[in-house]
Amino acid sequence: MSKNRAYKSAGYLGIMVCETRGNLPIPEKSFCRRLCEIGRKHGITVFVFSPTWLRPKLGRVVGYAYTDKGWERGAFPIPKVVYDRCYYPTLQKYLEIQRAIQRLNDLSPITFLGRGLKGKWDVYQMMSNYESVSPHLPKTMLYDSISSLSEWIEACGGEAFLKPHGGSHGKNTLYVHRKDGKLFIRGRSASNEIIERVFKQEAAGYRWIHQWIGSRKFIMQPYLYLNNRNEEPFDIRSLVQKNEHGEWQLTGMAVRRGKPGSLTSNLHGGGHAESATPFLEREFGNVKTAGLIKSIKELSQQIPLLLEERHGRLAELGIDFGVDRDGNLWVLEVNSKPGRSIFLQMNDRSTALKSVENPILYARYLLLRQLRRVHS
Repeated sequence: MSKNRAYKSAGYLGIMVCETRGNLPIPEKSFCRRLCEIGRKHGITVFVFSPTWLRPKLGRVVGYAYTDKGWERGAFPIPKVVYDRCYYPTLQKYLEIQRAIQRLNDLSPITFLGRGLKGKWDVYQMMSNYESVSPHLPKTMLYDSISSLSEWIEACGGEAFLKPHGGSHGKNTLYVHRKDGKLFIRGRSASNEIIERVFKQEAAGYRWIHQWIGSRKFIMQPYLYLNNRNEEPFDIRSLVQKNEHGEWQLTGMAVRRGKPGSLTSNLHGGGHAESATPFLEREFGNVKTAGLIKSIKELSQQIPLLLEERHGRLAELGIDFGVDRDGNLWVLEVNSKPGRSIFLQMNDRSTALKSVENPILYARYLLLRQLRRVHS
């Protein structure tokens, strides 16, 4: 890789990441490579950087661009537009990156394609105020003590599902079932290992959960039976993105189907992707499926607009829907930094390409709008 190489371009898009280890210290290498390639096709220089790599005296930031020669390291102008793909393993890392972003902004103001949503509790509170969405939201409360969980399980018929306020991929989730004076616990750890515990005394089980949660922030929900007839958990991922006109569009949707007996259908936990309509028709029939697909599309159009009212600019959302045994539709989660491997896994190459191209097209829209302001 060439070092300290200066680049010239009509437009720059910076892909902001948290530094990793290795000779190429960036995550999501394949995704970032495709962003660089598509950016070049649309006349934009795309490079990957961490805001901690700022060189203030030069007024530049170190980054990596994928070129005909492969990955090259260089010194880039501070980008006017930034695509945030940072995942924060700790609060300390989050604060470090925020300080670094402020230093970038002080030198040259940057525009984010979209700012990351806060955690699950905040997103639930934002959406629960809207009548069009609230009937599809599982009732949600914050965990704050053993007694809060005990009362929640009592109110939910002896079962509950616990999720971390932050985090994804189905990790750090717990299903808790109280039966015959015992407490049954199943879940996945931070390293995605299966957790199974049986406590003959409820109190001991509640103490174990309390210690396991520690100082982390968790939400409590009713346990929804979101399994197909083969007892495989499933959900429907809807990917909505802004396009070349800055307008929201539904890029695609797909079912994620987990292993029998698994708690979640997440691909990182061994799930499998497939086309949504045929899957739902097998489970619920043609008429019910048509209604479900219609509702998913309507909610996929409404949710981004409602969240932007409360949160500010967003660029893309992965919205996860569940369907219970009675055919009720639930909004399970909304992710502002969604993956898109689901479309490649089901061999839908057209949607997979569009899912990567849309952030570039939206960035181009913002860059051109900035240029028009400068020259007007």
